[in-house]
Amino acid sequence: MDANESPIGAMVVALNGEALGRVEEVHPHFLLVAAEGEHGGLSVPVHAVARREDGRLHLSVNREALTPVDDEEAAGRRLDGV
Repeated sequence: MDANESPIGAMVVALNGEALGRVEEVHPHFLLVAAEGEHGGLSVPVHAVARREDGRLHLSVNREALTPVDDEEAAGRRLDGV
């Protein structure tokens, strides 16, 4: 993945190797990651991204360190443009 390429759609992988989902939205300070088959998603601080490799974003943290975001909150962020 090129450094200038948008990460939207990229798979996000936790430090322990767990696939967390794909980047759905990019904001200045966080990424919204949606997991297939799950309601809501995860808010991933941009500083938690350790590297981009082979079309994936590898994090420096595991799922437990991330903030869950429910469907309503995610929809509100999209409507508010946050």
